[in-house]
Amino acid sequence: MKHFLTSCFLLLAITCIAQTFPKKYVDSLTSVALSRKTSHPLILNRDSVLQLLWKATLPADRIAMFYDITNYSDELTPEHSLYFHQLILNGAQKRGDKILEAAVQAELGFIISYNGNTVEGLKMIYQSLEKAEATGNAQAIGIAYDNLGQCYPNNKQLSREYYSKALEYSRKGEDHLFVCFELSNLARMFFEENKRDSALTYYLESYRLAVEKNLEPSMPNNLLRLGELANNTNSLYYYRQAAMMPAVIRNAGLKNRIVSAIAEYYLKKEMRDSAYYFANQYYTYARTADKKTQLSALSLLTSYYEALHMPDSTLLYMTSYYNLKDSLYGNKAMEQAQGLAYADMQRLKELEAQKAIYQSRLIIYSISAVAILLLGLAFIFWRSKKKEQEAKKIVQLQKDQLEQTVDKLKATQNQLVQSEKMASLGELTAGIAHEIQNPLNFVNNFSEINKELLAELNEEIDKGNYEEVKAIAKDVTENEEKISHHGKRADAIVKGMLQHSRSSNGVKEPTDINALADEYLRLAYHGLRAKDKSFNATMITDYDDSVGMINVIPQDIGRVILNLITNAFYVVDEKKKQISGDYVPTVTVSTQLVSSDNPSIRQSANSIIISVKDNGNGIPQKVLDKIFQPFFTTKPTGQGTGLGLSLSYDIVKAHGGELKVETKEGEGSIFIIQMPA
Repeated sequence: MKHFLTSCFLLLAITCIAQTFPKKYVDSLTSVALSRKTSHPLILNRDSVLQLLWKATLPADRIAMFYDITNYSDELTPEHSLYFHQLILNGAQKRGDKILEAAVQAELGFIISYNGNTVEGLKMIYQSLEKAEATGNAQAIGIAYDNLGQCYPNNKQLSREYYSKALEYSRKGEDHLFVCFELSNLARMFFEENKRDSALTYYLESYRLAVEKNLEPSMPNNLLRLGELANNTNSLYYYRQAAMMPAVIRNAGLKNRIVSAIAEYYLKKEMRDSAYYFANQYYTYARTADKKTQLSALSLLTSYYEALHMPDSTLLYMTSYYNLKDSLYGNKAMEQAQGLAYADMQRLKELEAQKAIYQSRLIIYSISAVAILLLGLAFIFWRSKKKEQEAKKIVQLQKDQLEQTVDKLKATQNQLVQSEKMASLGELTAGIAHEIQNPLNFVNNFSEINKELLAELNEEIDKGNYEEVKAIAKDVTENEEKISHHGKRADAIVKGMLQHSRSSNGVKEPTDINALADEYLRLAYHGLRAKDKSFNATMITDYDDSVGMINVIPQDIGRVILNLITNAFYVVDEKKKQISGDYVPTVTVSTQLVSSDNPSIRQSANSIIISVKDNGNGIPQKVLDKIFQPFFTTKPTGQGTGLGLSLSYDIVKAHGGELKVETKEGEGSIFIIQMPA
């Protein structure tokens, strides 16, 4: 895009000045070019440059040094140039440098072609093009196309094609020197077709780029061509400026190209002496140069003698000219050259066809790869889906097994709970018997007394002592009331035990917490006394009468209270067995209603507190966190299931309350039940 805009700008500038030559613009570029110091010595130390060439890492640097060695310096003869071409070609082949090898082979083919062996030279250039294309290096490809364009002077269309390709690849490879060369070559073709505007645009672009990049070989060549486009007055001015360029001073070929242009200028001006001087000087140089240069010198001398109307000399040089031209561009040579060009075009077509086939195959492979990928993904998806289904089956099976296990655990838990209840009931059997025995004794005693009183009553009736009858009847009535009271007492004890033994119905009912606690305190005490006559403990009760009736599940809360009291009796009895002296085992059971008027520090208002306190050994700190865990017990094996406190904790939680413990090792513990009032 940049080059296109530059070309458009230059073309617009030329159009705006009404097809006049832009002398000021060219002079400004020339002034810049001449003001710069040369970056190359007049005499090149080729051995040093050769050493640097093989050490250079970038292909562009190696190619630039190759052109320095083979083109620069006045003392370099064509034979020496050919020698260095071959030397560097051998070095590149030895080192496997394919890019440099392709570039050198293209230039060597051009030299061979220009020295008369057109076909062999072209073969070499076409081979270099294939090598360059194999490397993919745009600079080397551009160099090969440039040399091919130089070798087809009689086929303008083919030559233009090659120059255009050379320009394209040179720009791609950022080879600014060859970009300038190709712009000049295309400009020269426009000039030969009398398209001066296009020629001027291309020459100006080439000259601008050469000055901008300080490309010494290109600057005098462009200035020379611009001199041809300028009017006759200014042409010699530009030729002389071109001769002052540093590259011309060290290069005999460039110098004599300017000499030839000056000779043609004087010939057009009919300044025959000056024309002959420069033409003869050019011919002297050409005799030791390549055949293309010799052909150019013979053409110049032919024109000179033709202008002087000297037919003998004209015929002599003309004959030499055509003989040389025929050897270079004869029918046979051109046929072979055209054949090579045709073969190259066929090669390019085959390459394009192969490229198209490759792209088609690539598309097919890509589609196949995508299809395989999709099939693979589908298989993976199907397999993962299958695994997912299998996993679901396994999960469902495990779930079913887990549910069965949970059901079994629940059944086992219920059995354990029931076992725990029956175990506690078993421990209470003696206490229950003792508690029932007392009212039964009262019932039996009062029944015997009533029997005796009724016998006395009959005697008194027979005597007619009715006052005594009334007194005896009153005593009987009072005894019956006592019998009824103690009968109900026994009935209540039996009902309580039945409630304790059967499963809870989960229904809360108003319950006298104080009576419940007192009943289980006495049952637990007498139960232990029945098992161990030596057991004794002081029982202290502190019931808050304001507690009243509380909505609870009585058999569940009774079970909790019984468990805590039984544990308390056990620990104080154990401590008594361990120590002797003045220790008095004491268990304290208390209730308390905590209202908003009397809030506790640790408990919230509107709640009932049931406390079971003992003065045993307390709970060790290391097991304190485990006492509410199922199956944990500190009792000897066979004396405890480890479910009492765990079940008690769950029951209190189910009532919306909390069961906690406060303990001090060596001094005792207090278990606190807190429930909503």
